[in-house]
Amino acid sequence: MKPSLLSAGALVAALLVNAGCGHLALQAEGDPERVLTGTVNFHAAEPLPPDTVVTVRLIDPAGPGGLPAMLGEKTIENPGSPPVAFKIEYRAEDDLLRRGLKLEARVSIGGKLRYYNVSGYGVTLAKAADPQEIWVTLTGKE
Repeated sequence: MKPSLLSAGALVAALLVNAGCGHLALQAEGDPERVLTGTVNFHAAEPLPPDTVVTVRLIDPAGPGGLPAMLGEKTIENPGSPPVAFKIEYRAEDDLLRRGLKLEARVSIGGKLRYYNVSGYGVTLAKAADPQEIWVTLTGKE
């Protein structure tokens, strides 16, 4: 009876040790060369004029020295009607995406800012491969 009790105790101990290590994710890091795609959406009261410029930026809010750092930018001139598609190539290690990046969009007409995103758009490791949808709001300035 003692050998089976000892065997059962060893089995339980082995299971507990293995269960404790089961939550560790030992997978390879992703390729740091990445591409972010999506659309900039807004409600334009009239068709966009040809001097419209849409700028989308991907920013690390806690870059080197704690200062924001731009990781990628796309400028689209004369984009036509919304939604405006964008594609930004950037470099980011998985750890950086786990912290989170910020995505911002600006729409200028005739050199003046007319639309911008009021809500913050976060890009994380879980969402980096998905198409992003940014909504911008009229500035209220003419």
